[in-house]
Amino acid sequence: MPTRHLQYLFDPASVALIGASERPGSLGAALTRNVLDGGFGGELFLVNRRHRRVRGMLAYPHPADLPGVPELVIVATPAPTVPKLLAELGQRGTKVAVIATPSGRHGADETRGFHRALRDAAQPHGLRLLGPDSLGIVMPHRSLNASLVHLPPRPGHLALIAQSGAVLAPLIEWATAQGIGFSRVVALGERVDIDFGDLLDWLAHDPDTQAILLYLETLKQARPFLSAARVAARIKPVLAVRAGRGGDAVSHRTDAIYDAAFRRAGMLRVASLRELFWAAETLALDLPATGDRLAIVGNSRGLGLLAADTLLAEGGRLARFGPAAVAALRPVLYPGAVLDNPLDLGGDAGPARFAATLNVLLEERDVDGVLVLNAPNALIPSEDTAAAVIETVDRFHARNGGRPSVLTCWLGADSVRAARQRFLERRIPAYDTPNDAIRAFVQRWRHQQNRIALMETPPDVPELSGTNPAAARHVLERALATGRDALDAAETAALLQAYGIALAMPDIATPVRAAGPVPLELAIRAVVDPVFGPALLLGPGGRAAVPFDDTVAALPPLNPVLAREMIAHAWIDRLLRSADAGTKLLDEVVLLLVKLSQLIVDLGEVIELELNPVLVGAAGVTASAARIRIAAAQGPAHERLAIRPYPRELEETLRLPDGSTLLVRPVRPEDEPAFVAGFARLTTEDVRMRFMHVVKKLTHDEAARLTQIDYDREMALVAWRQRPGQAPASCGVARLTGDPDREERAELAIVLLREATGIGLSSLLLRRLVQYARARGIREVYGEILRENEPMLELCRAMGFTVEVCPDDAGVMIATLPLA
Repeated sequence: MPTRHLQYLFDPASVALIGASERPGSLGAALTRNVLDGGFGGELFLVNRRHRRVRGMLAYPHPADLPGVPELVIVATPAPTVPKLLAELGQRGTKVAVIATPSGRHGADETRGFHRALRDAAQPHGLRLLGPDSLGIVMPHRSLNASLVHLPPRPGHLALIAQSGAVLAPLIEWATAQGIGFSRVVALGERVDIDFGDLLDWLAHDPDTQAILLYLETLKQARPFLSAARVAARIKPVLAVRAGRGGDAVSHRTDAIYDAAFRRAGMLRVASLRELFWAAETLALDLPATGDRLAIVGNSRGLGLLAADTLLAEGGRLARFGPAAVAALRPVLYPGAVLDNPLDLGGDAGPARFAATLNVLLEERDVDGVLVLNAPNALIPSEDTAAAVIETVDRFHARNGGRPSVLTCWLGADSVRAARQRFLERRIPAYDTPNDAIRAFVQRWRHQQNRIALMETPPDVPELSGTNPAAARHVLERALATGRDALDAAETAALLQAYGIALAMPDIATPVRAAGPVPLELAIRAVVDPVFGPALLLGPGGRAAVPFDDTVAALPPLNPVLAREMIAHAWIDRLLRSADAGTKLLDEVVLLLVKLSQLIVDLGEVIELELNPVLVGAAGVTASAARIRIAAAQGPAHERLAIRPYPRELEETLRLPDGSTLLVRPVRPEDEPAFVAGFARLTTEDVRMRFMHVVKKLTHDEAARLTQIDYDREMALVAWRQRPGQAPASCGVARLTGDPDREERAELAIVLLREATGIGLSSLLLRRLVQYARARGIREVYGEILRENEPMLELCRAMGFTVEVCPDDAGVMIATLPLA
């Protein structure tokens, strides 16, 4: 997604409010009040066509009369006037317009027409648009409140993006009361231009933002959103609340697909707005996430038991205290105390008892986190106990680092406000209720597990090498030629067989059911969602009722890691793990999902597929019935997918003069071990030439980022050389990375192993990347090259690149090649 000009949305030097007013109840009056009261330190202009002063400040009759060109404008004039205003502002050089004006209560056609007029007015000038019907923006660190919220938020480190502005005002008021602040607040409105993806791209690299919070209902474009969310979630926490779960089957299916999309991007979905903030605050503190075993300690047994119930219900575990810990706790607690988790310190527990107990629990190696609960009473001042906890935590972390993490819950309102504030100042999470604390702890662990899973290197799937897409397309072409929208039984079996999926006949399925214990019956469906395109659904099958909540979804393409992650969220996971031969059966279900995913990726004509039932039991995994609906493909199959699949069409095999073969293909996640091994073979000088500084080791996470790429945003071509009688060996990689600020520009980089030099590989890879960039509509490619890297500079000059000294570093040359 383009981030062009978004710096002027988030950090403008000059702002103009068009439609400034004093008329009570008007958009202009509310915006004028908030902008002026906010204390914005940059240039501020008011525009009102009737009055020369608004709230005592000079106003100009028209944007053309302004003494300068505002970088950001807020538009609050009647809808018919907005397109012409945008054209004039864009022509003068304004970068971003926030349109508070609503489209009006018109029909869908009139609304689409208004949106089209806004885009037509702005796009020729590169003017970016937020809205229409946007509640506005708030930048607390810049004292800019160009919004309709009634209470300005306090500065903080959370960015909040809301599709609906109506939720912003109560959210900000609640967060302010909890001491939670914001770096950026944006209400998207009707999204004619700037959308979630654009903002995620920019906020991912915003130093003022430690976590990104999203409130959304629907998406317009899945692929740009997922691409941006994936980048952002690898840098900082991205959390989402989605409204609109609904009560019918279709709504639940849609929600399951959104859930799958969030997981695939590495985002954390939470159930409520309250949970959104608590989880974000915890994640932003970057506490260690070593496990889900929590120790609960406090001065109320009842609160401890309630907290334990919540922990178990949320999927966490109660930490077990070892013999050494129990022995150390016995002299600390009151006579007869139960030395178990949750740990009750007694209603008369003071600072010393809290501190001594916490010291013991922090040393216990089987504890991943400690929740300290405090119920106020007249015996012990809450703030004194808080001070003892803070001192204990600080002293322990100074000796041992951050593990385990400590969370606190001081129940009450005004009487514990000072204690909570002291915790937050020391970067110790403080929560209103035990439930909030428990859910934040579990969410933090889930987020960590999601990130680890996304970086896992998938195994190769040799079974996919035997697929026969051509045979499957032949089946589809014959059926479509007859005008049918569904395959018959023989055609269905033939198409599935082309992907290695055997379909059992009814008489075979019956012995399978009788071969042992009653098998599990699954249903696997492929559907086409209007936003995300094809999606796979996994749920109960056969004659079993299908509860909505038992269906999980995944977005193709899938590899074994992603298929296993899908199953982990399904009801079948626990049953498979507890069954005899559960690992083997799990692997078979994983393989089936991967094969179906590849079928959907390859065949754009398949619009619905169902295997039901799929029998999972002693005889293995068997699909006993299937149906497939078809339609003529609308463009290349990959274009309908939310995630661009591996571009197999870019594979190329060449014969070299020495008899060896060279395979050039796009990088795959499975290449991660080869990247690590190849990097280890580079000399220090090779590394410096490519990275322009010394890098001693390529870690798993770094290699995963280089191999698990988004084919919609970047490309990396790897070269594998195979000499006669030897296994293929990686020998180089060339990478093309898009510029998020300029979609038409991309950066090139090449790394070769020394044994691969002298065979023309650099020029081959460079030519292939340039061809790919031109085909993608990129208008310019460039590369940064050290001045002493003469071979690369000579190659670039020979291919028509212009080579100039980098203005920021005389030791670096910039090679640039226009493509259009």
